[in-house]
Amino acid sequence: MKNVLIVEDNELNMKLFFDILQYQKYSPDKAFDGLEAYEKIKNNKFDLIILDIQLPKLDGFSLLEKLNKEKIKIPTVIIASACAMDSDKARAKKFGIDNYITKPIDINIFLKMVKQYLDN
Repeated sequence: MKNVLIVEDNELNMKLFFDILQYQKYSPDKAFDGLEAYEKIKNNKFDLIILDIQLPKLDGFSLLEKLNKEKIKIPTVIIASACAMDSDKARAKKFGIDNYITKPIDINIFLKMVKQYLDN
């Protein structure tokens, strides 16, 4: 079973992501802030991370920088953000992340993106 970490501080968005992934027979885990996500990524193996950018304690980009700095392997990341600014997309590309979905999400696009990385 594929392990997915959802890093999202909004409870409704978290529930939506979690329920979709669980229904698709993936094994989702939750982190509600960047520091919690950091600990989980450091101590577990994930096949995919769904990452919000605006998070308490440690934002999404700071989390990626911290993982890179500490040479912790980062699995495939899909950024899910309400802010679809070009500057955020450019910043994501610096981390090798081309996977960006805006909230509110289109469930079909989200599923297609997830399956592209997990069903191969």
